[in-house]
Amino acid sequence: MKKIKLSEIRIDGGTQAREQLNQDVVKEYAEHMREGAEFPAITVFFDGVFYWLADGFHRYFAAKSNAYAEILADIKTGTLDDATLFAFGANGKRGLSMSAGDYRKIIYSMLCHAVWSQWSNAEIARHVGVSKMTVGRVKATIELPDEPVKKKYIKDGEEREMTTTNLGKKPKTTIPDVTTADPLNEMKDQVSELVDTVNQLSDENTMLRDKIAIGQWDASEIEKIDAEETIKNLREQIRVLEIDNKALRDSRDMYQSRNSELMRTVKSLQKKIKGE
Repeated sequence: MKKIKLSEIRIDGGTQAREQLNQDVVKEYAEHMREGAEFPAITVFFDGVFYWLADGFHRYFAAKSNAYAEILADIKTGTLDDATLFAFGANGKRGLSMSAGDYRKIIYSMLCHAVWSQWSNAEIARHVGVSKMTVGRVKATIELPDEPVKKKYIKDGEEREMTTTNLGKKPKTTIPDVTTADPLNEMKDQVSELVDTVNQLSDENTMLRDKIAIGQWDASEIEKIDAEETIKNLREQIRVLEIDNKALRDSRDMYQSRNSELMRTVKSLQKKIKGE
């Protein structure tokens, strides 16, 4: 660790994980610095040209507000991406806690990154310090359809516009195989799948409810908020799935009844053919 000039530190690379700094904290830090308090070193990544600030934004701005020329820094070798990834994992694990908005900002940034978006929900959750369900909830908010692409062209001396998003794409068509389709078996599979889903959601719901109820979950504020919302959503999903499950059972019973009638008809026809 060594002191480096504040003027050499880059803070414009997107390494700030929080939605915004707490200016009251900056002022408090600045005051303690003037009184001689020693603060932990900030963390920067040096890519051979620039020092990218990865951890210690409140300390950086506190030192800057005091017009200090230098600040103690832990210098690591790495790229801007290395600094950003470090920042996403370091913030909130010490010092000022993260807000729900801060965590969502980090998760959103990782899901939009070319490399980190390929990570599993569990991997992202472990790095950021949240649960898989929190990552999944944020991911669901950004899985939006492609925006239509407009392309301008000239025809008959006039400027026109054409949507090219789906140009050249053939619609997907599914043709059922009527020779092998078995509605009864399909119904059984759907009922079985729904039963498994209901049981899984019910187990997760019970687990979360119990953990919160007996206070055994060491969770952050955003985890608690997300857990409450998740329990509410799970209960609604279970209610809907139970309705769907009942409808499928009724349909299955109907198919079984029709199947029995068809079997009786086939046997009757077979007897008639043999008697001819």
